[in-house]
Amino acid sequence: MHAKTFERVKFVFQSISVVFSWFINFFLIYLILTRSPKKMGNYRYLMIYFCCFSIFFSSMDIIVQPNIHTYKSAFFMVMDYNNRGIPKWMAKILICTMCGCFGTTIYGIAVHFIYRLFALERQGRLRFFQEKYLILWFLLPIAGGAAWFSVCFTLFSMDPLKSEYIRQTTKEFFDLNLDDAAYAGAAFYPYDRNGTQIINMRSFYGFGLFLTVMSIPFMVVLYAGGKSYMIISALLKQGETRYAKNLQMQLYKALVAQTVIPIFLLFIPFGTIFILPIFEINCQFLSAPITFVYALYPAVDPLPILFFVDYYRMAITDIFDKIRCKSPRVGIYEEDPSRSNDRI
Repeated sequence: MHAKTFERVKFVFQSISVVFSWFINFFLIYLILTRSPKKMGNYRYLMIYFCCFSIFFSSMDIIVQPNIHTYKSAFFMVMDYNNRGIPKWMAKILICTMCGCFGTTIYGIAVHFIYRLFALERQGRLRFFQEKYLILWFLLPIAGGAAWFSVCFTLFSMDPLKSEYIRQTTKEFFDLNLDDAAYAGAAFYPYDRNGTQIINMRSFYGFGLFLTVMSIPFMVVLYAGGKSYMIISALLKQGETRYAKNLQMQLYKALVAQTVIPIFLLFIPFGTIFILPIFEINCQFLSAPITFVYALYPAVDPLPILFFVDYYRMAITDIFDKIRCKSPRVGIYEEDPSRSNDRI
């Protein structure tokens, strides 16, 4: 595909994605505020927080309009700032902020899993998600994003050797003069001024920090997710109310789905383009799909909540029934008054 054609297609796709993301996430926020049962407790605020971040993520994508690319031993995210009237210093911040959204996403997922585990254990640990502590949980994903931003802004920043290494491929694939662009990325084996291939330790340091930042939430998700599944399996065999059992399972399925989506849309493809350049394995065929997938993610991330949680799914069904002039359905499960103070 010609570079100009690709740019037009990408812009249309990113524009559609941001509109869809805003609509879905604002609609879900409305449902969370108006249709959530009391038993959800502060989990409602976590879901709203995640929706707000998805809105920010998609907004950043249409502002930055990034191109994600690999070339030999390099991977990078690049944006054209000169033709859009953006100063270079601001473009550097925007591109690193866009990268930081990745870190915020994975730490946000980890916080959700911790809450679900504490709720299932019923050992009083949900007190750590009460109002005076809640802000700390909100800050944790931001800290993960800030760590990712810092790596991109320092170790993966623009430098002359890296720029010369990727200049030709940037012109070839995007018809973009690198002097008019800002980027963040790694080049593991660039060439020095004498044309000798060297090892760029800054890129390896940055890669190591990336792996460290990613491994922490992954370990949390694996531990909390596995333990939560065992607890839910045990609850289904015990004398829990049908209401509590079903709501627990709905929320857990939605959370698992919200983890599977970033694994296949973010972690696996990005992990591939992070690792293969170290061995100088060509994976340029992934560049265009990943660029589109990165734009799509904030729009599809809230869908599991809408599909798996009956309160929200039935609200959508009621809306369509009203449009078709049908009587709305009666709620599936009534809240158990004797357990109304429990939090799930």
